[in-house]
Amino acid sequence: MKNKAISPRNYNNLLGRVADILLEARSKVVREINKAQVLAYWEIGREIVEFEQKGKLRAEYGEELVIRLAKDMTERFGKGFSKSNVFLMRQFYLTYPQKFQTLSGKSETASRKFAIQQTPSAKFEPMLSWSQYCERTDKCIRIKGLLL
Repeated sequence: MKNKAISPRNYNNLLGRVADILLEARSKVVREINKAQVLAYWEIGREIVEFEQKGKLRAEYGEELVIRLAKDMTERFGKGFSKSNVFLMRQFYLTYPQKFQTLSGKSETASRKFAIQQTPSAKFEPMLSWSQYCERTDKCIRIKGLLL
């Protein structure tokens, strides 16, 4: 068997293709993680609103609830659950009450009057990062005069 040298040109082509495959995979992972994070924060917001409303159409905003939840979530899961971030999760759900495909795989929708009407099969797939939604939600909060 002859020991054939690897051509630098062929090797560089192989290396480039392998690197492209890895970079694409990493990019997909980041997008999926971001999607899961945004959906989780929307669901957390929904849970907070439903807990506050206790079956009523409207509820008074309870700052104590957000403060307590932020403290307990930070103790349990570490950073990322400041009072302002938990408030933004709550407000995120109120700002975007349309259907989401949730982490559990079930479609959820707000029962609020101003929810965007969609066909039963429609679902919203988050396309922005959590920080981009926070920026948009924060602008909505400032416009409504609800900033903490």
